[in-house]
Amino acid sequence: MQIKNFGKLPDGREATLFILENGTGAYAAVTNVGASIVSVVVPDKNGNLGDVVLGYTDGAKYLTKGAYHGATVGRVANRIEDARFTLEGVEYILKPNYNGQHMLHGGEIGLDSKLFDAEVCGDTVIMKTVLPDGEDGFPGNIEITVKYDFDAENRLNIEYFAECDKTTPINLINHSYFNLNVTGDICSHELTINSDEYYPLADNGMVTGEKRPAVGTMNFKEPKIVGSDIDADCPQIKLAGGYDHNYFLQDGKDFVLAASIKAPESGRIMRVYTDMPGILFYSGNFLHTHEVEGKLGRAYMAREGFCLETNYCPNALKCPQVKQPILKKGEKYHHKTVYEFAV
Repeated sequence: MQIKNFGKLPDGREATLFILENGTGAYAAVTNVGASIVSVVVPDKNGNLGDVVLGYTDGAKYLTKGAYHGATVGRVANRIEDARFTLEGVEYILKPNYNGQHMLHGGEIGLDSKLFDAEVCGDTVIMKTVLPDGEDGFPGNIEITVKYDFDAENRLNIEYFAECDKTTPINLINHSYFNLNVTGDICSHELTINSDEYYPLADNGMVTGEKRPAVGTMNFKEPKIVGSDIDADCPQIKLAGGYDHNYFLQDGKDFVLAASIKAPESGRIMRVYTDMPGILFYSGNFLHTHEVEGKLGRAYMAREGFCLETNYCPNALKCPQVKQPILKKGEKYHHKTVYEFAV
């Protein structure tokens, strides 16, 4: 493993880059800024290495709100309608940071803004931080740990752990954008999601807890080219500007193959495994609105990357019929996601 300086943050603290090599030439790089994935460099069908993760060239840019490139997002990822929720009879009022009314990705501060404490244990990077009671409006001092390793099979393994001194909501995700061709749009990628149902969006962009069969435009149960329906005359597509939808996987805690996606041009394949209840597919519809210069020396364009976020249902705190992202005092939160790369 290589450890490098990753630049200075605005407050003068130094960011660190950890490069996890597996002996084949492939590697993943992560930073302690937001416990973020910076790079995954894996071969294409001709053996040529390429970085399939969008992102930035220095740590300070990972503090930029907007795209959340590579970040560990929480304490509650995705959206909370009206920036408020009720837990154990108490209503918690949060500060809106999305469309002036709702909360997105943990709030104005959130995990993505934290410089994690990091240590190396063998081939694993262990990152820890504490979100204090009341920060972003959430209850409880919560200690969060994220572990990364990159194995000989080109699998990036991510484990999340948390403990809190009060009952609190928690929904941790990784918000990496991927492009298996490295550059260009992702519309030629072929996606499979192992799900029969998805959660439609209401007119305000919020999930209501209703599930619908994933058919027609929304169906990825069989392999489908991402771009084939991405501009379809479909209310859900028009509402989100493409795909930004959560798919139901399971009610239990099995470790399942949630999705696989391949790029015929490069031959690269990515498989996503998780023990979470769902997976959100975002086709990068608004990447062009975030004008921070990325690795390619320019801002990214719309649909130049995709996210496959393993998670609890977005807006779950307002939808009692779905599995709730609640960590009770004294309990331990743990889940695992694996991004596996092949050709």
